[in-house]
Amino acid sequence: MALAVFVAGTAAYADQPQPKLIIYVRNTAAVPGPVLIRATWMAGRMFADIGISLVWANAKPAIESSQPPIFVELATATPESLRPGALAYALPFEGSHLTVFYDRVASIESTGILLAHVLVHEITHLLQGVDRHSATGVMKANWNNTDYDAMRYKPLPFTAFDVQLIYSGLAGRPALVAKVATR
Repeated sequence: MALAVFVAGTAAYADQPQPKLIIYVRNTAAVPGPVLIRATWMAGRMFADIGISLVWANAKPAIESSQPPIFVELATATPESLRPGALAYALPFEGSHLTVFYDRVASIESTGILLAHVLVHEITHLLQGVDRHSATGVMKANWNNTDYDAMRYKPLPFTAFDVQLIYSGLAGRPALVAKVATR
């Protein structure tokens, strides 16, 4: 049943041009290449499954996109007092920036897989433009050991409502990011 709702939700966007998002990564945490490659590949596949193309870059190349870019900071040496328990945070009302606490991600098993899920979760906050979570899947507020185990076998899914919110948010992102930039 859930699969049918998910397929119906993604099929609604099948006739539209595939949105392309450019993601600029600033790797100040010195995430090892193989871990970062695995994480960005997996995150790209997770979004491709719902009809969104991610283009990863280290510097600002001349790539055309109908969507404003997203900027990812991979940070380390995170103070314990900074968002205790969080693996990352996004600025959904600003629409473009997220920070991953890589030292916290690396302290958990399956670093590349977990990093992919963290990236997808935070990018989704930016795309939806809201600060909300789902009861299950990749947008769950706090993953537990069952979720971590499931990630090793297949990516945690988006709920149908998450997909709806992503596409709704995509429609308004250019205006949101332009508004924030003029402040």
